[in-house]
Amino acid sequence: MNEVVVFKINRINMKKIALALVSTMVLLAAQDGKPADPPKKTAKDQQELDLITAIGKETDLNKKLQTLDKWSQAYPQTELANERQAEYLATYQALNKPREAVNMANEILKRDPNDFTALRAILINVFLIANPPPAADLDTAEKVANHFVNDADAIFVDANKPAYMTPQQWTDSKQPMRAFSQLRIGVIYQLRKDNERAEVEFGKALQMTPNDSQIAQALATVILAQNKTKPEKQPLALFYYARAAAYDGPGSLPAANRQQLQTFLGRAYNTYHGSAEGLDKLLALAKANATPPADFHIDSTKDIADAKNKADEEARRKNPMLALWTDLKTGLTGSDPDGFFNASVKEVGLPKFKGTLVSAKPETRPKELVIAVEKPGVGDCTLKLDEGQFLPGKMDPGGEIEFEGVGTAYTKDPYMLVLTVDKAKITGWTGKNVPMQKKAAPITKKKAQ
Repeated sequence: MNEVVVFKINRINMKKIALALVSTMVLLAAQDGKPADPPKKTAKDQQELDLITAIGKETDLNKKLQTLDKWSQAYPQTELANERQAEYLATYQALNKPREAVNMANEILKRDPNDFTALRAILINVFLIANPPPAADLDTAEKVANHFVNDADAIFVDANKPAYMTPQQWTDSKQPMRAFSQLRIGVIYQLRKDNERAEVEFGKALQMTPNDSQIAQALATVILAQNKTKPEKQPLALFYYARAAAYDGPGSLPAANRQQLQTFLGRAYNTYHGSAEGLDKLLALAKANATPPADFHIDSTKDIADAKNKADEEARRKNPMLALWTDLKTGLTGSDPDGFFNASVKEVGLPKFKGTLVSAKPETRPKELVIAVEKPGVGDCTLKLDEGQFLPGKMDPGGEIEFEGVGTAYTKDPYMLVLTVDKAKITGWTGKNVPMQKKAAPITKKKAQ
């Protein structure tokens, strides 16, 4: 539930509270008045009545508080003790004195555990005392919040309706106050740094008001805080951040806040997933759903790496020759390619590899072939035939060639491994001899006649 609603309830014109008190006072028996119906409560004397009247008329809150203190000092015992406590509570809240407001609310609850105004005052003012509030005050707030959540039917009865609220306001405030109280329980556990419990409590609050983006953001925050102990939960944090960032209906955050969250989400998603791939789909899903589907998942960088490793292992199993070629390339393009070449490739007889012909030099009766081993059409191995050797005829590119050779040179970029090869170790060459051109017949001179 949006806290603004609760504060609006809290601010239902403080004058109404004062007027309710004054109305009670007007019924008091004045020294010379003779009311038709004897009031249930009366001032002790004219001096007390004057103090009460002054409180009702005073518009300066600090002066009102001073007059309340005079009344308390002069008349510690009064039939109007309950009304005086209510006026104290309203004045403390209006003066932004949360410590005093909480203390007074606690006093009121000692005589009436279901006093709505006092209960609500604790839920609001405890969190204004300090950040974080004292532990004892958090305990009190949790007790009050649970009372609202679990015992709302006992609190919201006609006899408990505050004088400053209409019957409709009283009825309409029941469910919002339950939801707000549940949200406060989540905040309490978050302040206690019990993020797992806070996650549970915020989840309950979200069930009460599914479209409240404030709760979605709070839920995301406490799940993200568990990233070291519960890394498997992080996709849920990303979902609820996406919900708060993308949802723009009733209960949504202001547009500026949503934009800030989208920026934060973009960084967090990239860190977790390794790229922005799929972020647009996440935002669309979260905008349409208050909670993630049962099978919701986002691959982490570890998930992606594990899947790649598994695929690589399967590829190695299926094609060990290509796996070995890949290992050679990795070594010759790594941080110490010369060291790897000298130790593992130079003058080493390598096992049989297979690729496709890219080019031959010369095209006919070549002494040198460029082969594509890893990717078709991309030459990554040069075969140089032993001195004095050549292959017969000419072969079109694309044909498959198998070969064995000895490492003699390499280039890192563009990558190329050079092998010296005995033509007897080359198979698959299908070159045909090119027919030799016939020599033209010699021109003979005619004999002179």
